[in-house]
Amino acid sequence: MIAKFVLPALVPIFAAPTAALAADKAFPIQLADEATPDLAEAFVEAFETPMAASSDLEAVRVIDERSYHFRPVAMHKIGDHLWALLSTGSLEDAGHSDGGINAVHYLRDAEGGWQRAGEWLNLGAVGTVGNAATGWAFSDAIGKYPYLVTSGGGVWQGCAISTATLTELAPGGPVDRAGFTDAMSSGAGTGQADGEYDGRIVAAEPDKSFTVGYTGTRSFTQRYVLKDGKYALVGIDQVPGC
Repeated sequence: MIAKFVLPALVPIFAAPTAALAADKAFPIQLADEATPDLAEAFVEAFETPMAASSDLEAVRVIDERSYHFRPVAMHKIGDHLWALLSTGSLEDAGHSDGGINAVHYLRDAEGGWQRAGEWLNLGAVGTVGNAATGWAFSDAIGKYPYLVTSGGGVWQGCAISTATLTELAPGGPVDRAGFTDAMSSGAGTGQADGEYDGRIVAAEPDKSFTVGYTGTRSFTQRYVLKDGKYALVGIDQVPGC
């Protein structure tokens, strides 16, 4: 595996993002699709590349002979002076079934700047046509440790579907714990029935279960219970597939 980085630079002013807000414990968990500002120095340290002089941050990494273009999108405090940075990596020259890559870095806000504490790839949900996650949020309400929720999907013959992944940000490293359909829209394809479903996490019993509430064609809830390190759906999935 060969890694190459390209980064335009920034003015080096170190400042840790503000601590988690009350919203990080709120339900329903709302996913965002806009990047958090002021992540430049954390991103530069995460990808171990020199500073440059533009606000348009990007790091290019070649993985298995394919180029992924990473950008920082969100950051969350997960421990004493420890933060998790999410960066999304899009794939060049991607086919419809090709996904991007999400990168999670742990960083310490030490005196004088960030210190990289770990890197993990291929976590969370990604989309089609080379896209990584297209929606994300952090939550402190799902378990003892903070969780990252990412979302990604695509369109197949007129049917759009998106899947969300819950990633536990444990001290020893992030772990994907669950997945569920967070959006589905059908009816534009031949033989498809009209349907619209939008799912959000509306409740949780920390480290035991969480509940997804759906609105749209029908309103209902589905509960997921933790067993052997993974959350499993209780009962039958009521969200139709594509």
